[in-house]
Amino acid sequence: MSPLPLARCRRDAPREGSRSAPGARGFTLIELTLILIAIPILSVVSVTSLSGLTTSRQNVAATQVRTALIYAQQWAIGPGNDTWVLFDAATDLVSVFVEDPANPGKANRLEMPDPLTRQPMTLQLGVDGAGIESVSIGSTSEVQFDALGVPYDANASLLTADGTVGVTGGLTVRITRNTGLITID
Repeated sequence: MSPLPLARCRRDAPREGSRSAPGARGFTLIELTLILIAIPILSVVSVTSLSGLTTSRQNVAATQVRTALIYAQQWAIGPGNDTWVLFDAATDLVSVFVEDPANPGKANRLEMPDPLTRQPMTLQLGVDGAGIESVSIGSTSEVQFDALGVPYDANASLLTADGTVGVTGGLTVRITRNTGLITID
């Protein structure tokens, strides 16, 4: 019996009647088993990560609302011009306004510029599960800050109770009456 040619002894050489290209290899049973075990584990990890992502977005939305309120309050205290923050729960929009020094009063208020972009300071929430669920500032959806940082409702009445802005996920941005302290609960 003559020895087999070298090409026929190599493991990656095609077998007679095989249709695979020279050098082609498939997966072993062990490799396929490992993949079948890894896929469910990876899916559990990714689902857990995505649920945490929604919570993070809700925390960011609450922080953005609080930051807009604090910025408006500090602007009112600094130059002494009244400021307003308007919440539209239907469109998840937060708009910030400042009193026009040349034409004082709410009727002539101007859109407050964003400190970084110098564009009107408006926040569009409601993207990816993080929006405004409720607003209760007196009987209105707007808060005004005077030159001392004291909060009023849209009718220029002192708040008789803390003002609240409910954000998706059960977070509440609270405006403490009289003091104007702004917190996230």
